Amino acid sequence: MTDIPIIDFKNFETGDEAHRRKIAAQLDWAASEVGFMYVDNPGIDQALLAEAFASSAAFFGRTKAEKKRWDYIEPINHGYQGPGDQRLDPTIAPDLKEAFTMRDIHVNEDKPALWPSPAFLDTASRFFDEALRGSNIVMEAFALALDLPIDFFRNCHYGQNVALRYLRYPACETPPAPNQLGCGAHTDFGTITLLFQDDVGGLQIQGRDGVWRDAVYIPGTIIINTADLVATWTNDRYCSTPHRVKPMTSNRDRYSIAYFVDPYTDTPVSALPSCTSDDNPARYPDTTAGAYVQQRIADSNKLDGGY
Repeated sequence: MTDIPIIDFKNFETGDEAHRRKIAAQLDWAASEVGFMYVDNPGIDQALLAEAFASSAAFFGRTKAEKKRWDYIEPINHGYQGPGDQRLDPTIAPDLKEAFTMRDIHVNEDKPALWPSPAFLDTASRFFDEALRGSNIVMEAFALALDLPIDFFRNCHYGQNVALRYLRYPACETPPAPNQLGCGAHTDFGTITLLFQDDVGGLQIQGRDGVWRDAVYIPGTIIINTADLVATWTNDRYCSTPHRVKPMTSNRDRYSIAYFVDPYTDTPVSALPSCTSDDNPARYPDTTAGAYVQQRIADSNKLDGGY
């Protein structure tokens, strides 16, 4: 398997057309061959990122009883899930992680009962907007690579089905079960996912050879992966690569922040013209983003999985 490439986004917004297309070509190769990439110089406010990590750690530092006050509400994809509440790989024991998920934060800003504190909401809301801004810059490069209007993805990714998730992988107090992971092997359902991780490590991706390899921490970068919906959109030109997180068998907790970027519900999804030809016709029926993701969630739930 090819190593995860590092793509430097420095001056992507301000550079000339040749510079922008060079970055887009690197992104296109990474999405086609690996499904994962490190993005350097992403333009995300590092002070705000640190604030989000601190807010996450403060929340997860509460007692279990306190955290359960904000229990997960499935219809709105919001709230706290403790260790064992999810099973992303239905063939093994439940995940050891805990999470606080926040989809389309601004819709729920006026519901104080959903939030641990006004300060928690304020930080999450500002980081949600910052990550969406960065996501749309990256997706402009995808649009260039796919011969689409530059605002193609921006116009259908504005927050409705975008989710911010704080994650903690507690250090194992006892040895985990032989088949238990911090987060079971899975692919993501949407367009792209941004992952901000600390230096503890544990993320692994599976190559086409079936071998699991570490996605190590590289300071200042974001890990971005292409997900199932964009693989369908591109007629499998882009990969959706399985990934997982190992159990934390050292004496350190692992913290990460995931940002799942999905289109608004009514977005039509059909194979893009640049990804089809007479020799490579569309492989999937036309659908909408909402119908696609809901079907994936339903299939996952039948298997005792979870998103």
